[in-house]
Amino acid sequence: MSELLTSAEKSARKFRGTIMFKPAIAAVAATPFLASAAFAGPYVESKTTTALSDGNYKSAQTELRIGYEDKVAKNVAVFGEIGPGYEWNTGSTRNEYVTVGEVGVKAKVSKNVGVNAKVTGEYGGLSKVFDMGGELKVRYSF
Repeated sequence: MSELLTSAEKSARKFRGTIMFKPAIAAVAATPFLASAAFAGPYVESKTTTALSDGNYKSAQTELRIGYEDKVAKNVAVFGEIGPGYEWNTGSTRNEYVTVGEVGVKAKVSKNVGVNAKVTGEYGGLSKVFDMGGELKVRYSF
């Protein structure tokens, strides 16, 4: 039967297949954006921060992290991340590669109140300095 198809018929079939295939590609590509915030599992994240002092550039840092988030109770999730980064500095502080990590917990306390807590760590490859920090956020949503 394929020998009997004209060139126009072959083109029409190919075109129809392409049109049907494009929505499937779009749906798969949009899946990460449609997933709920409570998604449990592995992820990749990029983060860039910058610092200014009296309006003058002081430093910037870009990180690439791999992480895992898991729901441990009805309204509670825990997460951990680790990865490399690079810090660009000004003045006497040298630019350097860093290793960063973060662990934390996210909890929905009530319909309108959420709490996020995390501990972060960073090790400088040249400075050999290990910095730690933490953050606690309480959010009330209207």
